[in-house]
Amino acid sequence: MRVVNIGGPIALGVVGAILYFAMGEVIPGLDSKMVGLILMGAAAIWLVLGLVANRPRSTVTTERTNVQDTGGTRGGAQSYDREIRQDEV
Repeated sequence: MRVVNIGGPIALGVVGAILYFAMGEVIPGLDSKMVGLILMGAAAIWLVLGLVANRPRSTVTTERTNVQDTGGTRGGAQSYDREIRQDEV
């Protein structure tokens, strides 16, 4: 099982939300609302990319063949059963 690290995007989004919603003009000439929007957008992109990069990418196929001899002699007919199972990794 893969684990997605979501702490970074959440922290970045919280800082962006604080800058956008709670802070006024902190530094003259710097638009804190725009910086907050940029940080929240970066957090959303980071979270989506993290989820996409950690999705299951391959499958494991298990194949089992049962062979049963239906005849009593060495050259008797044989019966084959085949079972295939696919698991995502």
